Amino acid sequence: MLILNYAALSDRGLVRGNNEDSAYAGPHLLALADGMGGHAAGEVASQLMINQLMPLDADPGDNDMLAVLGSVADDANRAIAAAITQSPENDGMGTTLTAIMFNGAQFGLCHVGDSRGYLLREGTLTQITIDDTYVQSLVDKGELSPEDVSTHPRRSLILKAYTGHDVEPTLTLFDARLGDRILLCSDGLSDPVTASTIEKALGEGTPEHAAQRLVELALRSGGPDNVTVVVADVVESDTYPSPLPTTSYVVGALRSDTPEDPRPDTSAGRAAIALSAEPIAAPTASASAKNADYPSYAEPTSIPAPPNPIVSGKKSRRGWLIAIISVLVILALILGGIFWLRKQVNNTYFISTDNDTELVINQGTKEGLLGQAKVYQVACLNETGMLTMIDVDSTNTCHRFTLQDITASARTQVASLPEGTYDEVLQQMQRLAMQLLPLCVVRESSTSDPDDLATPGENCREAH
Repeated sequence: MLILNYAALSDRGLVRGNNEDSAYAGPHLLALADGMGGHAAGEVASQLMINQLMPLDADPGDNDMLAVLGSVADDANRAIAAAITQSPENDGMGTTLTAIMFNGAQFGLCHVGDSRGYLLREGTLTQITIDDTYVQSLVDKGELSPEDVSTHPRRSLILKAYTGHDVEPTLTLFDARLGDRILLCSDGLSDPVTASTIEKALGEGTPEHAAQRLVELALRSGGPDNVTVVVADVVESDTYPSPLPTTSYVVGALRSDTPEDPRPDTSAGRAAIALSAEPIAAPTASASAKNADYPSYAEPTSIPAPPNPIVSGKKSRRGWLIAIISVLVILALILGGIFWLRKQVNNTYFISTDNDTELVINQGTKEGLLGQAKVYQVACLNETGMLTMIDVDSTNTCHRFTLQDITASARTQVASLPEGTYDEVLQQMQRLAMQLLPLCVVRESSTSDPDDLATPGENCREAH
């Protein structure tokens, strides 16, 4: 009988202050969710998703694994929506999902977002998921080379995620073979580590060893994001020589109390250690007495000054020099602070309405810090309802995306949408575009019907 030998490991990385990934590995379920949204909201979303999926770790028997996975993931999505309703400050949170069920003969795969699934079969690594990202859409259209994906400025822009709104996952069924090795990973591994390096490391040792090696490679590559991996082998229960896991693995945000492994000896690792180190308190007198065998520092005794101190001209000139240098340092700090603040403002965006109804992306802060915010891009809709963004100084004409095109509930969200990076605000605009009203329908009948879609901005939107 075919069974799984599995392991899972997660690390917050060397840059992030918290871990928004959650993952699970068991005999019949492998699942990984990469949360997003910031301010701890991302880890809430990933935990809700994995907690909802964990009861599926049982022999599915003759049940349709794809239908079960899709249904339970949809339940988790509704739980995310309920959490946002209960805590509106978490609006915008969401999570990716890559989950696999195993029935002893086949794998059922459910995928949304940019977390990845890989299959190592007979020494060859194959990606079994397709990233739901902007750059992948460019690759699919032939507008971007796959080799340029990792350096594209918008590589982190996700087109599909579980955010509490309806989303259609990719569901796939494929056969399991003895010797197969499955890898699920967050983009904290797939972004900084090349596919060829992943292939080599994944082929080494037990699932636990491979998981540790992959996380180590991500950290040694700078650890720019949370990194989480799930590794599982398809083995024969009667002939496998090593002990198999007797419990499941739960890692990431679901196990925030788990101590982290020592950081790698790299510049990023040393910086992470320095930033996370706690200040050491000065020893007390009693502590000094206990350490009398070690060299100690004695407090200097005060020496009374002469009645009429004399300051030499040399010392006076040195004092003026120190004062001038101090002023220059202070000015440099002030100018540096202003430069940094302006850079932060220029990297801050938010959504507002132009001419009262037309949706735009502004560059700057809502409070007008360091100057008035300016319109950066305008939002447009084509005849099929597809969203495009056009630079404000572009000569292209388009039908503007307005408040009248979206549902009443979506309109109320616009004013409270938070500031963020360009990619974050673009995702907000895309979520608004997912809440379009249906197209208006003009009937030739002379009698009106209350159910007619004929009132633009109320129960329908005008065709473009």
